[in-house]
Amino acid sequence: MKGGDIIIECLKAQGVRCIFGMPGTQNLHIYDSLLRCGEGLINHYLVRHEFAATKMADGFSRSTGEVGVALTVPGPGASNASTGILEAFTDCVPVLLITGQHELRFYEKDSSKMFHGLDQMKFFEPITKYRGKAGSVEEIPILIENAFKAMLNGRPGPAVLEFPMDIVKGNGNLFVPGKVRRSIGRCPSSKDVSSVAGKINSFRSPIFVVGSSVIHSNAKKELKELIEKIQAPVAVTRCAKGVFDENHKLSLRGTNGVMFRQAAEFADATVAIGCRFTSLDTENWKLQLPQPIVQIDEDANEIGREYPCEASLVGGLKSTLTALTEEIEQGKACWKQPLEKIRAEFFKQRPLPLLDEIRQVLPAESILCVDVHSLGYSTFDEYPVDQPRNYLYPCIGVSLGYAYPASIGAKIGCPDKPVVCFSGDGGFLMGSSEIATAVKYGVNVIGIVINDGALTSIKASQQKAFRGRTIDTNMINPDFVELAKSFGAKGKRVKSLDKFKKVLEEALVNQGPTIIEVLMEDNETQLVDSINWLKSNPLRSPLES
Repeated sequence: MKGGDIIIECLKAQGVRCIFGMPGTQNLHIYDSLLRCGEGLINHYLVRHEFAATKMADGFSRSTGEVGVALTVPGPGASNASTGILEAFTDCVPVLLITGQHELRFYEKDSSKMFHGLDQMKFFEPITKYRGKAGSVEEIPILIENAFKAMLNGRPGPAVLEFPMDIVKGNGNLFVPGKVRRSIGRCPSSKDVSSVAGKINSFRSPIFVVGSSVIHSNAKKELKELIEKIQAPVAVTRCAKGVFDENHKLSLRGTNGVMFRQAAEFADATVAIGCRFTSLDTENWKLQLPQPIVQIDEDANEIGREYPCEASLVGGLKSTLTALTEEIEQGKACWKQPLEKIRAEFFKQRPLPLLDEIRQVLPAESILCVDVHSLGYSTFDEYPVDQPRNYLYPCIGVSLGYAYPASIGAKIGCPDKPVVCFSGDGGFLMGSSEIATAVKYGVNVIGIVINDGALTSIKASQQKAFRGRTIDTNMINPDFVELAKSFGAKGKRVKSLDKFKKVLEEALVNQGPTIIEVLMEDNETQLVDSINWLKSNPLRSPLES
């Protein structure tokens, strides 16, 4: 069997359903194998830029929990795709990038002298969990198995595999490893659990901070049982949004939000579960967490790494949280009155434009893919979700242009769920060529584009920092409606915000992709007002004023 055929058979065995990519000279034989061996089981989606291949794979992975796969040529194809790999690395997403490569006999040559030359193993080393290049046909199954083990276990993350042309064209015996599954992880000893439970029971008003490891461990149910027993509030990191129902009376939503900051002043301790404590979740580690801190994680390396820790548990989160719940005293925390006051003050704020309308129109199971823009920042606190895979955002890498390609990947992964991209004009333009991909494959995704003619958050930041001076933050935009129609998609324009809900409702029943352009050049003050770090007062004026 040809090496390329073995690649496809091994991917099929790992449950791969689709591949996002672009064919070229060094991966042509992999594509031929995909055509011959993957038909009916692995669908291929042609992207218009390799940047989008890994972003689509990322959206597919975040929304499904499966590995997303991209396929490119080496060199510029791989470097174009690297932004998506970086995002997957920082946000702990299992994305596999497969590239072709020159024949083995050229490996000793200077890569800078080669067509599509790049030492990919060195290039991707800082932003992957695993890298591998095949030196023989026999190595192919081992490399693929190792890549899936690395991506799915411990802290999830991306991998890169490189297959030389002569290996792909060569012949060998078919060996297909079994499907890799995430290890559950052991429960800590009963003695350790009892000790930590006793510590938590001694706190009057603990506050819980929860990270994305709870999602990776599929421990949402166990977390809810623990929180409801102790009756203490929960804030989540950016990557963990939705792991605790944000409409729940004990939810503080995000760690960057005003509810968490107010609650932290009342709390006498922090219980951190599956948290990495990234710079964006902690304001570059300036966030003052209530002391002492109890930390619970699957990864021993995270214990005490960013904040001093007084007590800890290391183990599989499902079993650990179950064991801890059994030892926690019922209704121990004293939060009822202060929490009700904090939440009431938050919900008195005047609503921001569009966010409430989007939430009202979209069914609960919908997936919202949010790009980096002024209103997008506010979705962490002001767009509530109850499931972790129904909200996608480039949380740590914060790469502009993420949302539209990711929304296509999410819709392909979850065809029965409505999927909406919520983007600014700058970010959308970075991935707008992928409207062609959505049209070609009939991907029924909705793109909401905020057209304010500027990089508003950067413009406002410049104005604040430099006495009103700005440089190159105003933009010339296309007619987004006509742009959509030119690709064969539907296009709608909203000039008055009170018409938005009706247009979005209509888009939900459309067949094929739709772009909704929302004109907001006259709403700059509202957009700037939504950006917390530009304001002295984190709370907006109340509804009754």
